[in-house]
Amino acid sequence: MTEPKPISPVVREAARFRTLPLYLWVVLAVLLAIPTGLFLGVDASWYEQIPGPFRLLLRAVATGLDLAPQLIIRALGAMAAPLVVLAILTAIVTNDIRGLQGARMMGYYMFNTTVAMVVGLAIAMIVRPGEGAMLDGSQAIEPGDARLIDALIDRPAPREPAPQKTVAQILLELVPRSIGEAFATNNLAQLVLVTIAVGIALAKIRDQQRRSGLQNHQAIVDLVTVGFEVLMTILLWVVALVPVAVFGVVAISIAREGFGLFIRLGWFVGVVLAGLAVQLIWYLMELGLLARFGPLRLLRGSADVIAMTFSTASTAATIPITLRSLIDRLGISRASSQLAACVGTNFNNDGTALYQAVAALFFAQAAGVELAPADLIVVMMTTLLASIGAGGIPSGSFVTMPLILAAIRVPVEALPILLTIDWFLDRCRTTVNVLGDMTVAILIDRHEPADTSSNPNDLEAPDLLDPLPHDSVT
Repeated sequence: MTEPKPISPVVREAARFRTLPLYLWVVLAVLLAIPTGLFLGVDASWYEQIPGPFRLLLRAVATGLDLAPQLIIRALGAMAAPLVVLAILTAIVTNDIRGLQGARMMGYYMFNTTVAMVVGLAIAMIVRPGEGAMLDGSQAIEPGDARLIDALIDRPAPREPAPQKTVAQILLELVPRSIGEAFATNNLAQLVLVTIAVGIALAKIRDQQRRSGLQNHQAIVDLVTVGFEVLMTILLWVVALVPVAVFGVVAISIAREGFGLFIRLGWFVGVVLAGLAVQLIWYLMELGLLARFGPLRLLRGSADVIAMTFSTASTAATIPITLRSLIDRLGISRASSQLAACVGTNFNNDGTALYQAVAALFFAQAAGVELAPADLIVVMMTTLLASIGAGGIPSGSFVTMPLILAAIRVPVEALPILLTIDWFLDRCRTTVNVLGDMTVAILIDRHEPADTSSNPNDLEAPDLLDPLPHDSVT
């Protein structure tokens, strides 16, 4: 039996050598960017009086601030496609999800994730948090309003709105002309669908070799896992430079727009939190209607899980506590708990999907792009597929955002601005992710209690419960 590793050794290694958490580096970058942006935002009337060498130095600094976010986002975009592919392959070949119970679990996950995206998009369309944010700085300059930053680097030209696609075109593009085209264009929908097909084929080959008594079936798992670990190592190098991108984006945004952007980010935070609250209410309603499970019972039984998830912002690190709560406090069977909390957690990211859907609409509104119904379908489709692949990737919701925005033809250069508030929202959405896992565990246990006892081979999940002492929290 192949057991997935809940916490990647690459993540452990990065945590060992990182002196400060990423979010503290981001906060420090914001604090340094504020005075820098205020300086670059002063009136440009005295620019010509600056001595030549200082003028060149200022221009070089401003160009670097403008270029750094673009380079880092481009690097993340290049990493995102192969990372999503290998993350999905790893999740499929290192887990066995078979039988009616596994199918029902995936059905619950898909349904709940769709509800999360609809909730997020609906609230974002009503509140419109990105309207007026002007993230790309491409708006016209009023006479007498020229600032130092505009004298140092040119403002980007206004973007022509990209042609909208019909539903027929969207469906046609799900099938790539070639595998290379899917990677070259970073088409997330094509990549994920092809990867799922390849993953299922690899899982079948693995099972055939296992039944035949061949010992080389582990080579398939090892090959995929090593490839994923290699790419995650490179990703951590790129993510380590993200505070530099935050510094550049915040400094230039303050120089051109002042602090108005942070007001819009406040609305964005409010929309995400409201959406996550509605999603939590949905879980409680779902349990009450489908499983006759009281909402207060879930909230009491998951108190330790919520505390752990919010403090670590890690689904994997919370798995042992989740299992304890499901089995000991809520009375859910061990098999159902392991299926949803250990295996299914790779595929269930309702909070992340809601966050990404709201973020996509936020950037579209900021760029002045009006999304047609077909574009909203693209947002939901790509967000759903991205949430499947982002589960095993550090900072996965940020890494896959360039692919989602590219699908709706929205500029991604200002994406690092989200990291100024992401450290808090990450804890909130991860908590909802774990509560979604617990909800599905209860639902499949209530409706199919006989599956795991009558056909235990339908479930192969890691036993993460025994190694953890009953009264310890790690």
